[in-house]
Amino acid sequence: MKVAEGPQRGKRGKIIASRNRSGQYQREASPHKNHRTPAQKRVRVTMSDLVHLWNQITEAQRAAWRVLAREVHSRPWMGKFGKLDGPLLFKKLNTVLATCERDLLLDPPPLPKFGPNPVTGFEITEGAEGPVLKLKLREAPLADLMVYAWAPRNAGVDHNHHYAFLGLLPAPVRGESDITKLYLKKLEAWRKLKDQSYHLPLAGSRIFLRVWQQVNGWENEVGMFQANTLVPARSWPR
Repeated sequence: MKVAEGPQRGKRGKIIASRNRSGQYQREASPHKNHRTPAQKRVRVTMSDLVHLWNQITEAQRAAWRVLAREVHSRPWMGKFGKLDGPLLFKKLNTVLATCERDLLLDPPPLPKFGPNPVTGFEITEGAEGPVLKLKLREAPLADLMVYAWAPRNAGVDHNHHYAFLGLLPAPVRGESDITKLYLKKLEAWRKLKDQSYHLPLAGSRIFLRVWQQVNGWENEVGMFQANTLVPARSWPR
């Protein structure tokens, strides 16, 4: 049901408060099975490992992380944000590095200085063996570019709020990076889930994508490239 109260989010007892495009709403919590992809399970393991690692670094290193955390704010939540603490910042940056398969940082890195996002376009064309997904770049990237996308959506869908990490953008060739293998590998994992929303045919669907830079675990979501496009509607040979 809709509510006219101020912004709310989260669970209280058996009631879950959230919001969508229509506004604030509440619903009764219902039990659900915890179907997790291998990638989601790896994140859980990483978070547990980082808790132990925080206790193993030196006291001087922990103090340095706490000093840096005073300069960093959390992501806005219901219009509010606050400063992070040392352990949270340590886990935040190293989780990103672990996701990108980069070395973890025991000492806090300096605040980042990001340049413009080099990605300028996203297109899907018809190839000999199936769809070809490519990103266009104005120049070679100077930082890691994290690529996020979601399972195929219906062609008429014009918005999407769900994204999963595909991988780092491959090196561009003549101003283009081919992300076909990244997407199809992730799609194969999605197809193993029972939820029917992951099983929409690829041909004729719409693909939503996001790309942003990361340096030493800092993510430049403000400079995000975001786009969506249609997969050509034909049946490719399997």
